[in-house]
Amino acid sequence: MFSVDDSGHEHIVRFGLESWWLQDPESFISLTPSRYNIEMLEDSELLVISVADAYELRDKSRIFDLTIKAMDRQASSATQKRIHTAISMTAEERYEELTNTYPQFLQRFPQNMIASYLGLSPETLSRIRKNSMSK
Repeated sequence: MFSVDDSGHEHIVRFGLESWWLQDPESFISLTPSRYNIEMLEDSELLVISVADAYELRDKSRIFDLTIKAMDRQASSATQKRIHTAISMTAEERYEELTNTYPQFLQRFPQNMIASYLGLSPETLSRIRKNSMSK
């Protein structure tokens, strides 16, 4: 999930893996177009549902409602942790946190995307990786 700035640079805000939930709550709640794009890098199944149909389905299906609430809680927790990491850790600490928390990201996503996710240039990420391997 990413946005593109006025200079054409992509800024990755989230990655998703199997059974993860990617959405833009601001867009959903305010009924406005999202500033984010979601790009699938692998074959995927995608649920596309209107806001009205989503609310109707939640009203009619307790299991669907509970599933959405659980996925929203997980996404909210992950977002809060990501914000804390981004504003309180060094680049090296952010990379280490990523490798400890989501090691599968490093195998599944290209390094330039990992760099964008961490708010780093690809060159800085390469240097950090090289330094972490030599320890």
